[in-house]
Amino acid sequence: MGLAAGVVLGVPGYGCQALRYTNSAPVVERHIRATNDSAFVSQFKAAVLYPARDILTLDPLWRRLLGDEAWNVVNGGGADSAFFTRRDAAELTPEHVAQGPDPQAAPVQPFTIDRVKSGGATRGFFGTDAEGRKFLVKLDHPAYPELGSSATVIAVRIYHALGYNVPPTFPITLRGTGDPRFDGRRAVASPLIPHVIGHFQFDWFRYRREVRGLRLVAAWLNDTDRTASNTLVSVQDGVARYYLIDFNSALGAWQGRPKEPWRGWRYQWGAPELLLEILTLGLLRPEYDREQPVVSPAVGRFDARFSPMTWKPQVANTAFDHMTERDRTWIIRLIARLKRPHLEAIVNAAGLSDPADRAYLVETLLARQARILGIDD
Repeated sequence: MGLAAGVVLGVPGYGCQALRYTNSAPVVERHIRATNDSAFVSQFKAAVLYPARDILTLDPLWRRLLGDEAWNVVNGGGADSAFFTRRDAAELTPEHVAQGPDPQAAPVQPFTIDRVKSGGATRGFFGTDAEGRKFLVKLDHPAYPELGSSATVIAVRIYHALGYNVPPTFPITLRGTGDPRFDGRRAVASPLIPHVIGHFQFDWFRYRREVRGLRLVAAWLNDTDRTASNTLVSVQDGVARYYLIDFNSALGAWQGRPKEPWRGWRYQWGAPELLLEILTLGLLRPEYDREQPVVSPAVGRFDARFSPMTWKPQVANTAFDHMTERDRTWIIRLIARLKRPHLEAIVNAAGLSDPADRAYLVETLLARQARILGIDD
């Protein structure tokens, strides 16, 4: 079979040169991919166009016949890359993981407000701290004053401990802005990532082990909004670095409010499960608890009842669908490196005021982790 035929049929082993490069090179210097599609367009591609392409090209058949192992495997594992850096033992002490990426980047208040944030579901602003550094500041919802910020802080530190690129993120209580809309409010502050050229689609990197394995990390954290809109591509000295951003829909939160019970059990749209639920007037539906309670205003809806291998993000993700047993085993080993002391330190870093909320989150994260670690048993 020639290369042209392979591209038309979508055979994994015969991908075009750019696809092969971006899915195997540790550092992406050529064929840098980024998009500035709107959230609707990027989600339409992920939910409809990419799955349709795979059906039309018989992609599942070719994967079954020819295999579907990741293209960037080195010595049986995922190599350091533009997406991922494996943490050594010195970086995995509870004290270290609780700090997250670049603790020296913490803001010094007060902020000067440069521009009030207009897009997205979370209020906030772009500002300059007392040392002249630029930050994005996102406020907690006034009815849930610790929910979005704690979910963000915890998720950022777990993703970072596992090796993924995330921005430094710090919980703060705003003071000294002179704006009554902001002063006294709890928020998270992140320094702006430099030289951003756009977002990336996970589909572009569906043959990379670290991108496939991300599926189980997102499932662990119930990070349902892990879509293209919540990524960034930064290019420095001609080298691309791929970031995950925006985590206030992880754990029990959805854009800073309590997460709806169905999230994590089915896609938001373009999903057979949703169509079946509509056609049967709700008689047949994913077995989520429609009466799942809100644990507390600071925790939202978050429990240990989930299935790691059938968990679903908000929008279909072809890279997640490509995860193989070897990809799964690789990421499970990394997840297993985080023990109770690590998770306690990470949760404490979120600054939740109620000890009961802190204890609940630790126990629930451990219980969800146990479900993941038990997949291969």
